[in-house]
Amino acid sequence: MKFMAENIVKEYFNKSLNFIIIDLIVDIFLLVFSLYFVYSYLIKIIVYGLIIFSTIFLIIILYYNYINFKNKVSILKEYCNGEIFYNKRRNLLICNYSNNLRICLSLDYDRVYINKIDSYIKDVEDTRDFYCVRFEEGKIERNEEYMKTFQGIFRLIDKDKIALFQGKTIIIDKINKDHIKFGLEKLINS
Repeated sequence: MKFMAENIVKEYFNKSLNFIIIDLIVDIFLLVFSLYFVYSYLIKIIVYGLIIFSTIFLIIILYYNYINFKNKVSILKEYCNGEIFYNKRRNLLICNYSNNLRICLSLDYDRVYINKIDSYIKDVEDTRDFYCVRFEEGKIERNEEYMKTFQGIFRLIDKDKIALFQGKTIIIDKINKDHIKFGLEKLINS
């Protein structure tokens, strides 16, 4: 799915609204249930308090996640030339830095994969057992405390398909502007 960064943030926010709607439906059910079937005044007050607390807690968590997501998109947007692709099924962002450099951000693990493609091998089936990149043959080295480098053959989620490539991947454990910049420079100079 193609999106500009602003549309991705709107889509993520709309996904969060679904949780609020589900919470409101459950809260209304609990409210009606407590009004008609619970006779103890103390239990009714406890149920009302739990309904209010759970809704406020859900909204705070969703708002925090939304702000966190928006910040990650803005960081990625600085390094992407063109569009950012959001893969809903795997909850990740993909973009191109250049023709042979791709950046993938796994939102579930807050991990960045910067891929330098030396050669395309073939399209392959989706095994659905990895986020962003699956390493097939090669070796991994730890370069820094926060970064590892893989060199060899890897599967890569390339927009809406999975392909096998030969090249290098830098894995950054936590999204950080300086670390991404350093990783890109390292791959460009290699």
